Amino acid sequence: MRILVVSDIENKYIWDHFDPDKFRGVELIISCGDLSARYLSFLVTMIPCPLLYVPGNHDKKYETAPPEGCINIDERLLVYRGIRIMGLGGCKSPHPCLHEYSEQQMWKKVTSMERQIRRAKGLDIFVSHAPAIGLGDFDDQFHRGFESFRYIDDKYKPDIHMYGHCHMGENPMDRRACYPYHSTVMLNGSGYKLIDYTPGCEFTHPMGCIPFEEIPTPMPPRRFPAFFR
Repeated sequence: MRILVVSDIENKYIWDHFDPDKFRGVELIISCGDLSARYLSFLVTMIPCPLLYVPGNHDKKYETAPPEGCINIDERLLVYRGIRIMGLGGCKSPHPCLHEYSEQQMWKKVTSMERQIRRAKGLDIFVSHAPAIGLGDFDDQFHRGFESFRYIDDKYKPDIHMYGHCHMGENPMDRRACYPYHSTVMLNGSGYKLIDYTPGCEFTHPMGCIPFEEIPTPMPPRRFPAFFR
């Protein structure tokens, strides 16, 4: 399946010089967040396939004017053509608000998703806005990844973890944006990326190799404070 992955940067090539031949054969579009609703609606109009998205921390306008013709998969696991795709939007913040969460709040979301993962008997593609801790994240407090996402990657081993939030520029062939983490391919969707994916088959996209932070698998808190229940 050919998938178009977009995130964070509205690519001028797509907006101003859309070439349908470039995106011929795309069967699914996935947005990792922080893109205008108009941009996503444009994509799903020009490319005849479903568009799945998670909200980024700058997508608060989605609450009143969501992207038309697109499917929100935040806190959902959806099966499309046999591919199990789970989404979790938002980023980490010391001051939680809409689409900005504390680690504790995201753990609550992740543990509530585990029932859906077990019911689907696994996970093929994990879509998030923020990265997992130590995997393509930055050191500042707003761009540090979630421990709970690292738990998903370690425990359920999706074939691909797509994320955004940490901008890498618009080059669709940037090898730093696609790299292996054990059996999972980490994909930073900044700008746009075109990938070919078939469950159970080798991933076909030029991959780089970046250093990542090796840490023990984070585990969910045994008990959540009453405020988060």
